[in-house]
Amino acid sequence: MKKIINTPESFVYDMCHGIAKAHPELEFVERYKIVKKKEVNQSKVSLISGGGSGHEPAHAGFVGIGMLDAAVCGDVFASPSQIQVYNALKLTKSDKGTLMIVKNYSGDCMNFNNGAGLAKDDGIQVDAVYVNDDIAVKDSLYTVGRRGVAGTVFVHKIAGAKAEQGASLGEVKAVAQKVIDNVRSFGFALTSCTVPAAGSPTFKIGDDEMEFGVGIHGEPGRKREKIQTADQLAKRIIPDLIEDLKLKKGETIALMINGFGGTPLQELYLLNNSVTSVLEEAGAKIHKTMVGNYMTSIDMAGASITLLRLDDELTSLLDYPVATPALTWGGSVSSRAKACEDAIDALAKVLGTIPCKEEKKAEVKSSQEEDKKDTQTYEVKGEPVIADVINTAGMTKLVEKMADVIIENEVAFCEADRNGDGDFGMSVAKGFKQLKKDWATRKKGNIGEFLISASEIIMEYCGGASGPLWGSAFRYGGKAAGNATEIGVKELGEILQAAVVGIQETGKKSFGRGAVVGDKTLIDALAPAADSMVASGKAGDKLITAIDKAAKAAVQGAENTKSFAANLGRAGTVGERSIGFPDAGAYGVGVIFTALADFAKKFK
Repeated sequence: MKKIINTPESFVYDMCHGIAKAHPELEFVERYKIVKKKEVNQSKVSLISGGGSGHEPAHAGFVGIGMLDAAVCGDVFASPSQIQVYNALKLTKSDKGTLMIVKNYSGDCMNFNNGAGLAKDDGIQVDAVYVNDDIAVKDSLYTVGRRGVAGTVFVHKIAGAKAEQGASLGEVKAVAQKVIDNVRSFGFALTSCTVPAAGSPTFKIGDDEMEFGVGIHGEPGRKREKIQTADQLAKRIIPDLIEDLKLKKGETIALMINGFGGTPLQELYLLNNSVTSVLEEAGAKIHKTMVGNYMTSIDMAGASITLLRLDDELTSLLDYPVATPALTWGGSVSSRAKACEDAIDALAKVLGTIPCKEEKKAEVKSSQEEDKKDTQTYEVKGEPVIADVINTAGMTKLVEKMADVIIENEVAFCEADRNGDGDFGMSVAKGFKQLKKDWATRKKGNIGEFLISASEIIMEYCGGASGPLWGSAFRYGGKAAGNATEIGVKELGEILQAAVVGIQETGKKSFGRGAVVGDKTLIDALAPAADSMVASGKAGDKLITAIDKAAKAAVQGAENTKSFAANLGRAGTVGERSIGFPDAGAYGVGVIFTALADFAKKFK
């Protein structure tokens, strides 16, 4: 891997600091990885978006006048945590409310929805739209349905213009949804990309091959084919976009030729020539064409094509002046200046409510002092026991071992996620690294208290869907353990069953249903392990024997996922192409349980 980089761990932080330093009208809130306007106009609807990093200039490059007020930055290809989203909502709180623009991915939906729930509890007015413009995912058979890709930029632009004009939250949401209903995209890749934490390409592809129907996470496409010419690609893709959009002859559109990060601009313009010719032959009227890198996939070579049907309202809002690091236009320099003046005037009206720098420093100092007060050291009483029973100290040892296994297998788990985003190992390891850093601050008075305390770190720091899912597993398991300071096989079975329920309930909140065995997710390994533990409790098995049986059940459950396509989860978007490979999450559960079983056998 050859990249301009310090370390994979600091990659996103260093990049975001660089964005803020290049654009002094922005600031980077490091603790929560939020790039925001330094001064938020509280008299207009706030817009926040975000997702995994690796798509630059999306999303931080679109923070500015006429677009976003803040971008919440996850790790590479991993959604930000619900805690990040919650803090972004607090930092951009507006008198008119906040609209979240969310790309339709499992992790993004779960974390943005959960973050919004926390903000609503604080009295913050929040609403959301979900972008799903990618026609490569034909329907909702796989995962949460169509993915949100480059068409999201049009949603940012038009909703941002509407908000800048002083519209209400309902009006801004309505026009954002109008864009979503009228935008379609399709992408193809000539190479894979390299996630920094993985260090090697997500998938391998021949010199004469291309992936047809890729998303923006470096995942494989709908199918692999021989490379085609620009004219052939245009003649194949544009009819599909027109058909899906139900575009009629004579209708007006905006066109985006979006690069994935590794394609030279000359090739994108060449593709635009082919695409424009096909569109003109089809009778489409092109009002505006955008060619360049707007929503990338790190260093992947390839492109996506986006069509947006326009009417008078959308045309006017698309043309409205905008000034962000990645997108700036308007009728003239004076009109852009006028947009800036309008924003400044609006800001002036609320200056009385904005604390001065000294007040802000005082607030930060006070907050830091409060954080110090909250940071206490919790000691485990007694020696750890993992024998006929597990005591609180023994449970902490098992979780500590679990963390070690996850961290040791970070790259291996990323490699197992080749049919997904390639980020699984990095996403889950990040949370457990933080758990180990904060180990002394976790509450360890009893098993339930400890597991729930650990869940708080996991929810905040595990990236993507791993935060809500693994965090919920620990939280529900902690509730099942209650105040117990010692558990046997029966109680451990109840904890594991509760963990399964926690994951399923989290899925229900965002997608209407939780995963079950056969969907090709971590549930395929965790549920059999939980069932095995319950059966061991009924059979009177010794604890060490029960853990060993549960580990074998988890491994077999993961192995079983090779034989069927994914309905949900990490490989959901590639469908039948996931056959022959185990689900990364299920594989990870099998590895973890096997290591814990070996640890329990040797524990003294």
